[in-house]
Amino acid sequence: MIKWAGKVSVAAATAVTVTVLFPATAGAAPSSSASQAAGKAVNLKITERIRHQLADAYWKQYYKANHPRAVRTKVDGPKRVYYGKLKGATAGKDVYWAVGSIGVKGDPISYQDGPHVWRKRGHGAWSYRGDSGGCPFKVPKALLKIWHLPECG
Repeated sequence: MIKWAGKVSVAAATAVTVTVLFPATAGAAPSSSASQAAGKAVNLKITERIRHQLADAYWKQYYKANHPRAVRTKVDGPKRVYYGKLKGATAGKDVYWAVGSIGVKGDPISYQDGPHVWRKRGHGAWSYRGDSGGCPFKVPKALLKIWHLPECG
């Protein structure tokens, strides 16, 4: 027990010494490592809830406006979804991306020109960014790399 207390005292003394000698940099290590993590691409596992939100965004922001007689229940997908984020300085500044195939049953043309792309900033709503015509150039290269998708020209 005495050895443990001694180690804590040394650690505490070191922390105080660093703070006294270098007050401007005493808290720099955590923020420095946080800033290094910002911009890092992270692969995420898609959930049914996220999949449903992506389908809703596709429906509300694109398909429904162009096909007013269609019904939401006909949306098929998204399937084969790649999902990830670019870390921001805080969780609220993370930018989420998804790439996948989607269409509407009974409309074969709706399945063309994928994969489709979605984006969400922080805790906001998903934004349907459009189909990529086979080249998801709208998606950050760091995510394409971890997903092993082509970067295109």
